Amino acid sequence: MQENFFQRKIMASITTTITLAMILASISLKDNAGGTSDYGEAFLATAMLYGTYGGVIILVYGSLVSALIEFVMNRWFKINTPIFIMLHGVFGLIMFATPILAVFGVGSALLYACIDRWILHRLKKEKPTLMFMLTPLALFMMTWSVLSFITPDQPPFSAEDAVEFVTSGKGTVIDKFPKEEGIITVGNATRETSVEEVGDEVYIVTFTETWKHEDAGGPWSISYKVERGSSTIYDESQNGF
Repeated sequence: MQENFFQRKIMASITTTITLAMILASISLKDNAGGTSDYGEAFLATAMLYGTYGGVIILVYGSLVSALIEFVMNRWFKINTPIFIMLHGVFGLIMFATPILAVFGVGSALLYACIDRWILHRLKKEKPTLMFMLTPLALFMMTWSVLSFITPDQPPFSAEDAVEFVTSGKGTVIDKFPKEEGIITVGNATRETSVEEVGDEVYIVTFTETWKHEDAGGPWSISYKVERGSSTIYDESQNGF
């Protein structure tokens, strides 16, 4: 193997992973721009997801294939950079069955091979190579910062929003309660939806059911702690349910 083999493979893996994650996260954000409230946060989360899975594949499969290609070419052939890069693309293609994944597989493999060869070229000339990791990392951080900056300010999350959020589901035990703060009477049952703010844009939404006749049982209630985008059961009273 040629000098600094492991250094080259690790640097190529990291650089390719960051670049691929950044591209896929940008595409995903473009397709779902209307479904996210914070562009920077969505970009970061998606990039980390793609980077985790893609990074493992690139580091293990990509580095193994690259090492095999390099070993064979060094042992039996005079290594040729264009053929070296092309063979990486072939192995990137056969890794995936669907066309879209094959495209990214080939692209990642070709990028990996190009970075590997360029690092080798610079190492032979005793030039620094750290910029290959720092450049895509800097671009990633810049993209994240810009997306966070251009994210529009969100309107306040009000008590009405909390009630609307927690009652938006279907087929739940609270379907029969008012969809906004208030009281309704159905037969012998009185059902109330109430809300209390317990923190900054944090609410306790309570659904209470009582009956006119004592033999029907005692009151029953269930409460949810509601924040922007999430709700969890806070308390439940089973009496009479």
